[in-house]
Amino acid sequence: MAVELRKDLFADERDDNLNEIGKPTRRQDILGHVTGRSPFFDDHLFEGLLHVRCVRSPHHHARIRGIDTSQAERMPGVVRIIRGSDVSHNINTLLSLLDFGRDDEPLISTEKVAYVGEPVLAIVAETERQARDAVAAVKVDYDVLPHVLDVEEALKPDAPIVNETYPNNTFDYHDKYDHQKLRFGDVEKGFAEADQIIEGRYQMSPIEQAPVETNGAIAAPETNDRFVCYTSTQALF
Repeated sequence: MAVELRKDLFADERDDNLNEIGKPTRRQDILGHVTGRSPFFDDHLFEGLLHVRCVRSPHHHARIRGIDTSQAERMPGVVRIIRGSDVSHNINTLLSLLDFGRDDEPLISTEKVAYVGEPVLAIVAETERQARDAVAAVKVDYDVLPHVLDVEEALKPDAPIVNETYPNNTFDYHDKYDHQKLRFGDVEKGFAEADQIIEGRYQMSPIEQAPVETNGAIAAPETNDRFVCYTSTQALF
């Protein structure tokens, strides 16, 4: 992938002074945490609150042949079973809202799953326990497809296509994001002046936080036909 340096689009405003190194930094929310006054999403209780749990794919890549919900429908407390076809706009629009990429992930899969844990069905019940029990009673028939778990395997010419929106198994930047700015110094000069040069291959995994609070959200209706969402994440879904 070619990288184009566009000085007309980027202003070099980065401050390279590491002023925070060697200094203690106090969290803005630490007082509420240590005193127990910080509110968590699960602290909000509402009358008539219903619970949603999802049936999720156990496969990395598979086609959905059929879903049997007959047993779950008869279980106590089940209010509704939601399929992808029941969702009017069944697509996660986060990328397009940010104008960053092409929307490619359904909220609830209808034909195919592309990762372990992808939702294929949602069950609404009166209690969380009832929702979990109903999820366990759903039977999904999958046609398991080839998948890739390694970056280099995914980039091979004969690699299986997991996401048809990005058929090369790569995320394609587009429009105003089709270029990046790189900052680098005189590499050859650095090599020439170095006392020692170490060559190697370096690989890092994504960094995930490990908060005490697990992911979740509560949506509560207001009188103005709006909803207030209490969530432990920066995204609503």
